[in-house]
Amino acid sequence: MSVPENLLHGIERLEPLPFTLQRLVVYLDKPDVETAEIVQIIELDGAVTANILRMANSVRFGGRFETTNLRDAVVRLGTSALLEIALGAQMRTLKAAAPLYDLTEDDLWLHGAAASLAVKAMSKETRNGHIPQSAAIAALLHDIGKLIMVRYMKADVSALVAICREKHVTFVEAERELLGCDHAEVGAAVAKKWNFPPEITSAIERHHQVPVEAPNPTLDAVMLANLVAKTIGVGLGMEGLNLRIEYGGSRDRLGLSVEGFERACVQTAFWLKDVKKNYGIRE
Repeated sequence: MSVPENLLHGIERLEPLPFTLQRLVVYLDKPDVETAEIVQIIELDGAVTANILRMANSVRFGGRFETTNLRDAVVRLGTSALLEIALGAQMRTLKAAAPLYDLTEDDLWLHGAAASLAVKAMSKETRNGHIPQSAAIAALLHDIGKLIMVRYMKADVSALVAICREKHVTFVEAERELLGCDHAEVGAAVAKKWNFPPEITSAIERHHQVPVEAPNPTLDAVMLANLVAKTIGVGLGMEGLNLRIEYGGSRDRLGLSVEGFERACVQTAFWLKDVKKNYGIRE
């Protein structure tokens, strides 16, 4: 399927990523980037600097001692986490109520945040330990297509639910039938506009693919992270758990046990409480 013209026009009208984020995206795939280079990018952006310092001292990232220095915060977090935090703040500015999915303004953003946290939690549980850091970015953005679809698609959630019930299909399959595309395809188009690496774009585009063709650790991690977020009740909406996933296959490829997945769910829920506290979101 291809993305309808009205959605493509909507994507083109999206504001470009702020300059600071554009620069950080370039450094995402550079293993030998110098700390000083990252500091130079961030230090002139007061909002990003303040957010990074706050998150560096959060429960999730905090060390034994508080850091008030941007360079120390950059070292503590690393490039991937820096971009994840900065992007998370950017996603909050794009938030919108999503009646098409029966989600509130905060639900979509929190679902992406929970999925991103889940990638980090699963990384601690895998035997192989080879989940790429960029998978957390892909997980954060995996449902960004929904933000575009709720703005430019005129459809009622009840119509999607009716197709699911009548034809015994998943919510994403109902999207394709009713709307001519699904949110994963639209999300990939957004990622391309923002010049994200192909691996991230592909994971966003294929996070509902079953059976999985040419699996890779980033895609497997994003699929499972989406499931973690839904398992702990974040971003369920009307879709709920009406999705298909190669649960066992993805876990096996990542070296993640059933118990490890369950522990990752608990850890994600714990970290998410801290995120809500940092952003002033009530339970």
